[in-house]
Amino acid sequence: MIASINRTKEILNKYDLQAKKRFGQNFLIDSNIVSKIVNTANIDENTVVIEIGPGIGAMTELLAKAAKRVICFEIDSDMVNIINNEIINEGARNVEIKEIDFLKVNLKDYNLEGEKVIVVSNLPYYITTPIIFKLLNEEVIKEIYVMVQDEVARRLVGLPKTKDYGSLSVMIKYLATAKFEFKVGRNCFFPAPNVDSGIVSIKRTKNDYNLKNEPKFLKFVQSIFEMRRKTLINNLLKDYDYKRNELEEKIASITGDINCRAESLSLDEIIKIYQILGLDK
Repeated sequence: MIASINRTKEILNKYDLQAKKRFGQNFLIDSNIVSKIVNTANIDENTVVIEIGPGIGAMTELLAKAAKRVICFEIDSDMVNIINNEIINEGARNVEIKEIDFLKVNLKDYNLEGEKVIVVSNLPYYITTPIIFKLLNEEVIKEIYVMVQDEVARRLVGLPKTKDYGSLSVMIKYLATAKFEFKVGRNCFFPAPNVDSGIVSIKRTKNDYNLKNEPKFLKFVQSIFEMRRKTLINNLLKDYDYKRNELEEKIASITGDINCRAESLSLDEIIKIYQILGLDK
């Protein structure tokens, strides 16, 4: 299936469909961008690719030609029907389409242990962040290549003391390395969204922090960034049972600034604060 405006309209007309706003559907219509995404992911015959929200399959067919297996998760039954008819029934036997919300998926059900598993997806804007949080907690996934709203792409690679830096940036730095690969203009989609997009690669890395309770730490990270205008101490007082003077003493010992905000802290400083508060249990 060649990604183009004419082919996209042809498929949608054939099935008497149009893009559904409630599912955040914007279909890729630039075949060069599709090829560039697949090439960036370095897929080979041993790769199992997970594609979330394949839509009408603009990228799916190319993924299938390069990969050992492609597992698509799609919440829209109309799109599932198109993938079955236009891609799987047309010969792409290594493609599987699952009609399910990816946030409810247990990847242990898909026999992925020992496989080289990567994610290549054009993520729906309205649910991008929850999906990325889920992907980061799936140890079987080693590499992620996602197209996301440009603003989110900047947050994924955000640095301290910038407006892009937040809980997502810290989680990425703790679990992986992220790189902004390239920008995708809004006119590469039908219908065209109101914003541009960006391709980000995320590769899992091991770290030497040796935290005892990673899920608790990641929850801590989300908590301290929850109210960005509040100081770190005020955010901590909201969620943890400490007295202000205790927090001031401990925060000052790490940062030298009792009025600091989470967005000014490096990953190392955040981990030290988490540990000095005795939360890593």
